[in-house]
Amino acid sequence: MYKLTRQEAADVLNISTRSVDRYIKAWKLRSKKDGKIIYINNNDIESMKNNGLNQEVIIPIKVDKEDREEIIQTKAIQQEKQSEKILTTIYEDLRQEIQKKDDIIQTLSLRLWKAEEIAKNSISLMDFKKSQFLLEESKWYLSWEVENLKKEKSKLAKELKYEKNTNNIMIIFLVLLLILTAVIWFMKIG
Repeated sequence: MYKLTRQEAADVLNISTRSVDRYIKAWKLRSKKDGKIIYINNNDIESMKNNGLNQEVIIPIKVDKEDREEIIQTKAIQQEKQSEKILTTIYEDLRQEIQKKDDIIQTLSLRLWKAEEIAKNSISLMDFKKSQFLLEESKWYLSWEVENLKKEKSKLAKELKYEKNTNNIMIIFLVLLLILTAVIWFMKIG
C-alpha cells in the first residue's frame, strides 16, 4: 500500500520531490514514515496520475465572463469529486486498519483472559518450590528407608538361618539323647 518513496512518486507524477512534499502537507497524498524514509500511498499516486490533479486547467483568454465562470465551477466540481474520492479511499483504508487493530486487541484480550484464568487456578511459585522441595526430600527419605529395610531383611535372614541351624542341631541332639536313653534303659532291663 505504501511502497513508493518520495523520489519514485515524483518520477511517476513527473514533478519534483518538493512538489510531492507540498502535496503531502496539503493532504493530497497520504504518507508513512519508516525511519528516515517517507513512503507514499500507491492509490493516491495512481489517482493523481489518472485524474490529473497535478495538471492545471488553462482558461482561454478570449472566453466571455459567463463561460469563464462555468469553467471555474466545472473545475471546482471536478476538484470536489477528486477530494471526495481521496477522502473515501482514506476512510476505507483507515477503517481497514482499525478493523485489523480491533482484531489484534480482541486476540490479545482473549490471551490475557486465558493467562489470568491459568494464574488464578495455579499455585504460587513459592508454594510450587516448597512442594518440589518436600517431594525431593520425601523421595530421598523413602530411598533411605528402603535401603535400611533391605539391610534389616538381610540381617533377619541371617538370624533366621542361624536359628534354623540351631533348632536342627537341638533336634538332632534331642533325638540322639532319646536314642541313648532308650539304649541305656534297654540295657538295664535286659
